[in-house]
Amino acid sequence: MKKYSDITLWKNITESEWTDWKWQLSHCISTLNDLSQVVSLSAEEYKGVEEATKALKMRISPHIALMMANGEDGDTLRNQFVPSLNEVRTANVDILYSEVNDDDGYSPVKGLVHRYPTKVLVFPSNFCGCYCRYCFRRKLKRDVEDTLKVSEYEKIFQYLHEHPEINEVIFSGGDPLVVDNDIFKYILQELAKIANVKVVRFHTRMVITIPYRINDGFINLLNNFKNRFAFYVVIHIDTIREFSNEAQEAVRKLVDNGIMCLASCPLLHNINDDEVTLKTLWNGLVENRVKPYYLFQSDPVQGLGHFLVPLSRGLQITRNLYDNMSGLAMPLYCFNVPNGGGHILITYPYIKQVGEHEFELTNFEGKVTMYQEYTWNENNEGEDM
Repeated sequence: MKKYSDITLWKNITESEWTDWKWQLSHCISTLNDLSQVVSLSAEEYKGVEEATKALKMRISPHIALMMANGEDGDTLRNQFVPSLNEVRTANVDILYSEVNDDDGYSPVKGLVHRYPTKVLVFPSNFCGCYCRYCFRRKLKRDVEDTLKVSEYEKIFQYLHEHPEINEVIFSGGDPLVVDNDIFKYILQELAKIANVKVVRFHTRMVITIPYRINDGFINLLNNFKNRFAFYVVIHIDTIREFSNEAQEAVRKLVDNGIMCLASCPLLHNINDDEVTLKTLWNGLVENRVKPYYLFQSDPVQGLGHFLVPLSRGLQITRNLYDNMSGLAMPLYCFNVPNGGGHILITYPYIKQVGEHEFELTNFEGKVTMYQEYTWNENNEGEDM
């Protein structure tokens, strides 16, 4: 088992630096030269990094990179974080969407999306601790890492004041936890003045990618506002492989301090699209006091075609698991309906198969969308069905 000090790139790094989340965030791997010092790359992977990063740059935290260095060939971590030529091969498939959400259409002020009646998304930043290669928000401008300014937060707070029907604020992104504790202290102080806001959620991958982010300062911050808000942390985790000892410790800190943890993941080809992988993940989460919350159908976005799992297979997997697992360990299986249709549960009457690869999707508003799925085969040829 390699230690970080065994890697040339980090041989002079101290323990205090390695466990400092800000050091991890500022030393993410973004170049072929750095990546090749940590893991051996095949010619295919080398070319993939060169080509795929033209659309979405590479960003891998040292914590995840070290886990990759200790992995084997075919490691799912590589599929998640190392750019692939398959992103280029599916980048211009017409049946796939340039984006799934219509965030701009539901964004009355910068950094806020009001898609559902009683809750809003707030995006404190446009970047993450790692860039997942299957990210459906690929159009986020990440060439320049950006966070919201105080003047922009003020407009968000004003909007929340003017809409008393909103009782829940969900911090998403990018990853909201790339933002410093001092900024969140300011945000929570201002939200506490808005009587209708009762629930605060953090949707984050940092518990997994840079688990040192869940430090005493963050825990103390939430504890200071626990009597004002119901806090939830929703962790993005795709396989049990990612659930390192450090990530488990981060979860323990949160749960031991009364912060409920949930988990979500997309269903992804060659990563977690089988019953054993998902069962192992969800049981492992429940055993660590994390409730599996959402399993998302992989998004039909250009550049992500090789990650797509047929809806019929997803229904089969979840049905098999529903029949063989505790309900406590089973998440909701959902689809992010294209063209800003929002989330729907993948079950009747929300989804109806009308052809071999054609589906009728009905969202919570009764809007019907016809969906024809794209299939990927291992010969790198996508087919419009």
